[in-house]
Amino acid sequence: MKHDALRRAALATATAGLLLGGVVTAAPASAAGNYSCTGWTQKVNTWSAVCTVRSGQARSITECSNGKTIYGKWVGRGKWKFGGDCGRYFIVAQDTRGRG
Repeated sequence: MKHDALRRAALATATAGLLLGGVVTAAPASAAGNYSCTGWTQKVNTWSAVCTVRSGQARSITECSNGKTIYGKWVGRGKWKFGGDCGRYFIVAQDTRGRG
């Protein structure tokens, strides 16, 4: 019963986001490491951003509608283009992660 209610709520949220012409995505986060991202662009099946890693490492994470999760390579100090491409599937969530 609990799973059905959660499933309905998730479906309603996803449907509302799609009806508004957008894609439901997670807000980009900067967990660990010292980095920031700007210049975010997104289409239905791709996204990109320019990220500056000041210390530690960071990478991109993209979840696609076919259930596949694409992990970018961990990169160190410097300026990098992050992004993801789900091919013919749409993006369910996008994120960036950092580590010490």
